[in-house]
Amino acid sequence: MKFLIDLDPTHRVLRTTIAAAVLTEKLLDDFYQELSLVAYRGGPYAAIFDFSGVTDTTISADAVRDFALRDPPIPGGRTRVAVAKEPLIFGFARMVQQIRDLIGTQYQVVHSLEEAYNLVGVCPEDFSERLFPKDQAA
Repeated sequence: MKFLIDLDPTHRVLRTTIAAAVLTEKLLDDFYQELSLVAYRGGPYAAIFDFSGVTDTTISADAVRDFALRDPPIPGGRTRVAVAKEPLIFGFARMVQQIRDLIGTQYQVVHSLEEAYNLVGVCPEDFSERLFPKDQAA
């Protein structure tokens, strides 16, 4: 699978992990759709979007802007944190952050999962439920 969605049921936090080295528009769309389905079944959730394993992308800056203008896949006002290590991916995440800030959505971008866990107030071991794909353990 190209992405994973795990849940910390105690703190109501979703952690999504892109497990592909190259982020494509199709992967981003599939990720958005599945995350939307998961998030609308529960919540409200805080979220960590882990792009730390992504090293490249085929997505254009215009596509990133269009993506940022979509309704958030996770409704509600809880914190959302994106993790990106590669400069291009980090820059695109910052573009999303700036657009989201203009439309009033809390969204932060950091360089490491540890920073994200600290911002949200969780630990890696808190994520005990695999929501997608269902056949893999968290």
